[in-house]
Amino acid sequence: MASYCMLCTTGSWKFPLTLGIIGILIGAIFLLFPNLSLTLVIYFFAAIALIVGILLLIAAIFLARDSGSFFAVPLVLGVIAVVLAVYSFINPESIAAFLAIMIGVGCIIAGLIGAFNALFQPAPVIRRALLATGGFLLAGLGIIILLFLQHSVILIFQLLGAFLIIAGVVALIGAVVMAVRCRSNEPGVIDADFREI
Repeated sequence: MASYCMLCTTGSWKFPLTLGIIGILIGAIFLLFPNLSLTLVIYFFAAIALIVGILLLIAAIFLARDSGSFFAVPLVLGVIAVVLAVYSFINPESIAAFLAIMIGVGCIIAGLIGAFNALFQPAPVIRRALLATGGFLLAGLGIIILLFLQHSVILIFQLLGAFLIIAGVVALIGAVVMAVRCRSNEPGVIDADFREI
């Protein structure tokens, strides 16, 4: 999460502060209420799949009128998305393993991208090292999720919650450091006399 602070081009401390607060809140919910979090994430996934499926079916209808046989791809993908969404609403427990695989793969990809991106950022060495370490830890978490998939998904949500809390705290510390630097760089009062010649 802290690597997203690099996306802030204005140098404002408000972006990492907001990101840190959101990370801590979501992490606390995942850590303290893993069953509720899992259920909400599955229903959220099902709602997104349903919306995407309906949009793909609508796109297939418009493509069928205009471009002949090109409508088959969005039609098939739309049907798959709608079926997956309905199945998720009916049987959310069976979607948990699939969701854990998606979370694991997502953690690996995001962690490696964040780590390698941090290594090549024009930033102080300590900051790059912290961001790279966070990225590699996130990728390691993804590997652990994929290796121990047969164990409870609840543990995965608790681990993600702990990681989000730590990342949120790091983002808050970064926001405080940025705010202090901004205040120390502000110019003081300039006492000058203007004389007409």
